[in-house]
Amino acid sequence: MPHDEPMMPSSIGRVYATEWYGQSALALETAALRLITVPEFGAKIVSVFDRQAEREWLQPPKDGYLQSVAYGASFVDQDMSGWDEMFPTIDRCQYPVAGAYQGAELPDHGEVWALPWGHDANQTDVIQTHVQGRALPYTLTRTIRALHDATIRLSYEVVNTSAEALVAVWTAHPQFIADAETRIILPDNVAEVVNVQSTHELPKVGARIDWPEARTQSGELLMIDRVRAASEHKHRKVYLPPEQPAHWAALRQSVDGPWLRLSWDAESVPYLGIWVDEGSYNPAPTAALEPSTGYYDTLALAWQNERVMHLLPGITLSWSLDLTLGHGPLA
Repeated sequence: MPHDEPMMPSSIGRVYATEWYGQSALALETAALRLITVPEFGAKIVSVFDRQAEREWLQPPKDGYLQSVAYGASFVDQDMSGWDEMFPTIDRCQYPVAGAYQGAELPDHGEVWALPWGHDANQTDVIQTHVQGRALPYTLTRTIRALHDATIRLSYEVVNTSAEALVAVWTAHPQFIADAETRIILPDNVAEVVNVQSTHELPKVGARIDWPEARTQSGELLMIDRVRAASEHKHRKVYLPPEQPAHWAALRQSVDGPWLRLSWDAESVPYLGIWVDEGSYNPAPTAALEPSTGYYDTLALAWQNERVMHLLPGITLSWSLDLTLGHGPLA
């Protein structure tokens, strides 16, 4: 790790300036973990490091540097690393609601991942970054703080700065390192998921499939809670049924190994997508747990489904996401 410049520590962790692959970055560190974010690159979270297990959870840049892309670029044109924020859509679409912004082009995976975020260089115990929308008028703020040694909270606020109501979708997009030992863990009451991407392996889009053992189109059993090698060159995207919200999801490395859990308030974040990439887009096997405020991946479809977040003029809407690291049985 390059030279760090400590700031005033909090009672739980410390925030300091650092570098990541040559880019200015900010770190929040506790006794148990270290999180690093790069404001200039869409406030991408580039590292979630378990200090006890000495394990990095997020995919690193593949070519030894962070790939800068232009606004409006395809998401896969970047280096497919780290954790990006998706807002106000995931897949590219046009703004669907009648009014001043109808037809506005919303880029692939939203716009905020490809915009530089501002931050206060004098932060002491939190990392707060913010960005203004380009396709739509809003300000999105993310504040990262330590709740205790093993848990970081990401708090979000969005303000509609226009004179008319807007709709949007926010989704977390963390690309976690996965291998044959990784298991995706969901609450015990989850018995089925919805396939939302067309592939040659799973049933048609919209089909409900069993969790965690699903039948492929050829009738074979597929453990969809596992991640196969990148040599498979396959991928899948599923959501929990929208009428069955969950408030947490986790990745676990063997029964007694390290684990990572994301948790949230299902009232404000009602939906959960799960993306698995086995060499289709990312050259390394990847699992993404994607809590979301919309169902599902384009704002246009979420609007049609009547499952979007509504932003009234001048009103602040807030939600949060907790990240916890642990070892052994999942707590």
